[in-house]
Amino acid sequence: MPNDKKMSDKPRKLSSASDLRKYTQQIWLAGLGAFSRAEEEGGKMFDNLVKVGEELESKTRDLADNTVESVVEARDKVLEKANDTRDKVERAFDEKLSGALGRLGIPSQRELDDVNQRLDTLTQVLQQLTDQMRQNQNNGK
Repeated sequence: MPNDKKMSDKPRKLSSASDLRKYTQQIWLAGLGAFSRAEEEGGKMFDNLVKVGEELESKTRDLADNTVESVVEARDKVLEKANDTRDKVERAFDEKLSGALGRLGIPSQRELDDVNQRLDTLTQVLQQLTDQMRQNQNNGK
């Protein structure tokens, strides 16, 4: 190992063609070893990354689903309260308006409907009486 340290500190001088060939062969083998190691560990690393990604996606999906459910529930509650409030306001407005119209002597819709029904009944009675009178006049002639 001490020789290796010296090699890294100083460039190594190649004394012959055989040393050059030997050094070139070692570089080639180191490259092949590095490629083989990267290929082996790269597959394992890829599989591990896929597994981590699946776990993260599952957690994220669960979190998103829970968040969506919470938002939908909150929206439904807000809409329900808004509808209740609107109904209360409409009832209060109707009561106030009906009271004001009553004080002014303006009849309500229900009162107008009752009057219309009575008028319809009177119209029918008058029509029947008119028809009877015509028959009596025709019978007397």
